[in-house]
Amino acid sequence: MTRNFSWIPIYEELAGELAGWEDRQEELISFLEDLRSEGYVITPLGDKDGEGRRFPLKEIDPFTFLGVFNRRIGYDQRIAIITQVKRFLGLKSDLPEDLDGTPILNNRKSWFFPNQPLRSASDIARLWKVFHLALQENPLEKKEFLSAFDEALKVQQTNVNLTMALFWIRPNTFLSLDQANRKYLGIRLPADGLNAKFYAETVKAARADEMPFAEISLAAWGAENERAVKIAESREAEYRAWGGINYWFASAYWDDKNPPDQTERFLDEGIWENEYNNRYINEVLSMGVNDRIAIKSVSTQRRDLPFDARNKTVSRMTIKAIGTIVANRGDGRTVEVEWDPNFREKSWYFYTNRNTLWRLRTDNNYRFREYAEKLRDFVWYGTDQDYDWFSKQFLQVNETEQILSEYMEVTRPPYSVDDLIAAGAFLTEDEVRQTLERLHSKKAMILQGPPGVGKTFLARKLAYALMKEIDQERFEMVQFHQSYSYDDFVRGYRPNPARPGSFVLQNGVFYDFCRKAIRDPDREYVFVIDEINRGNLGQIFGELLMLLEADKRGPEFALPLAYHSEDEPPFFVPPNLYLIGLMNLADRSLAMVDYALRRRFVFITLRPQYDSPILRQWLLERSMNADLVDLIVDRMTKLNRQIREDPSLGENYEIGHSYFLPKGDNFSGLDKNWYRGIIRTEIVPLLKEYWFDNLGKVKEVEKRLLA
Repeated sequence: MTRNFSWIPIYEELAGELAGWEDRQEELISFLEDLRSEGYVITPLGDKDGEGRRFPLKEIDPFTFLGVFNRRIGYDQRIAIITQVKRFLGLKSDLPEDLDGTPILNNRKSWFFPNQPLRSASDIARLWKVFHLALQENPLEKKEFLSAFDEALKVQQTNVNLTMALFWIRPNTFLSLDQANRKYLGIRLPADGLNAKFYAETVKAARADEMPFAEISLAAWGAENERAVKIAESREAEYRAWGGINYWFASAYWDDKNPPDQTERFLDEGIWENEYNNRYINEVLSMGVNDRIAIKSVSTQRRDLPFDARNKTVSRMTIKAIGTIVANRGDGRTVEVEWDPNFREKSWYFYTNRNTLWRLRTDNNYRFREYAEKLRDFVWYGTDQDYDWFSKQFLQVNETEQILSEYMEVTRPPYSVDDLIAAGAFLTEDEVRQTLERLHSKKAMILQGPPGVGKTFLARKLAYALMKEIDQERFEMVQFHQSYSYDDFVRGYRPNPARPGSFVLQNGVFYDFCRKAIRDPDREYVFVIDEINRGNLGQIFGELLMLLEADKRGPEFALPLAYHSEDEPPFFVPPNLYLIGLMNLADRSLAMVDYALRRRFVFITLRPQYDSPILRQWLLERSMNADLVDLIVDRMTKLNRQIREDPSLGENYEIGHSYFLPKGDNFSGLDKNWYRGIIRTEIVPLLKEYWFDNLGKVKEVEKRLLA
């Protein structure tokens, strides 16, 4: 999707206007100091002599001026400063609606020059010179600019940040070589450091890819949800302004580590570490000394609750450790923590959040401040949770309207293993948990079995249990067939309705679902393929076959798609996407699953459950007549034994229990006539397919079933 990058016009106009202020540097400093005195978050502008004494700054370069609002402060704070700059300089361009892709400076390194003892008399002039020359036409082709670029690099504290600043003022001319862009583009700086020749060649090479530099920067910096970051930064800056402390809930679960739970490591090392390289960076950077932090794990619970939940599943947050932040390493990944050695793990219910990092809001404008304050007091100040109060708030509302957090005021109903079993999976708790564990570790599973064993039903319920809530937005299901193709599944050319006779490249359902999961890495996404062995799997999956493997997930294993545009990055399957294939073992028309695909899945075989006490109990709890239950169990168990012992059939052709599981929760009105209807209209037609060459046997079995 093409972005507007609405910040570019005002940034470019600002650069042109700022060019006339080289001789008015003290006025620029005075303007910024006035803003700071009015409460704007402005970089402190005090200079320092060799003895450490501070005194007012007398000179400033244009890049440091621009850096005042291009550093790690809140989005609203940045816009507020830009608004005042627009007024001060009389700019005509509209205020930006976004700052997408603008590289930002570290707050502690937002100056482009050092304090007075380390600053030469010509340093500020060098920076102004390269600034002026950068505004000329085709500066990278001019020796004067390249020479000025190298001269500017001689100023202490000026290095790759120079390329960031040049990008601010002319984003269509200059490429930022900040760390995020270098990693994204695979650029390594020369061993002896940045220089003009290398920079000009790098910009030329990047331009050959025909991707606008702003798009590149957004791709590198914008892996997080841009708007969410802006909101979070704004709230954080606002909260910090009056000197309060924050309360953070942080996950310690790393999916790619062994063991995944990193709590003990964090406690041993006195840290908390962000699992992601490109998410939550701003939030981690905003975590301050004296802020409180808790390690949490979110799940659901239905049984053995310390209160009456009226047989509903509720969300539970286990608090594993609490501590106080004593240092922030400034890398967007790590904070140092003084963990409380006397804390004992405890559980909190209802008001929870599954995000890797969650700042608890307790400001006056927060709609659910009372919820948050109760949670804060429970975790850090030893008060008990008021179960009656929360039960009243949560259990009296519709299940689809339960309050979760400031990020998602409305959440889906929680879903647990207990819910799955209660719904009619007819598996033991150990079997369900083992199945979920295999799905979680392998990330790709085949549910196989004869007809009627509940493969489709179980796949959906497993997805909910894995997600710990019923969320249709994170669930997708397709059905393969003989004509299903890569073009349907991943990407292909389709007729263009806007231009008859032409074709347009369109993404398939699996591609779109992967992109959705990539944008939401903290939550599980489940993709179900019904009749997976009906399709030509090698042709449908194509180059994605390797990417299904659990250890081949993520951008480091990305591959170019068969159909891709020149500037499109390679495609990958994210680690939070889980694949469930469904396979009917009784379909004679299907070929064996390709071994290359088979080894990428874990296989779970489902069997008819007529002899299961769980099935009997489930039917009786729904008021089915006990004699009817006995009839179904007896007749179908004998039939399946006959099928299993038939040399031409076998266990894969047994008939599943789902034929006798009507909808609803009250089966008291069902009788033998209902049973006979199922036999005549569903079971006998299936038997005629099984014994198509021996209809006499079918009649004999039918008579026995209906007796």
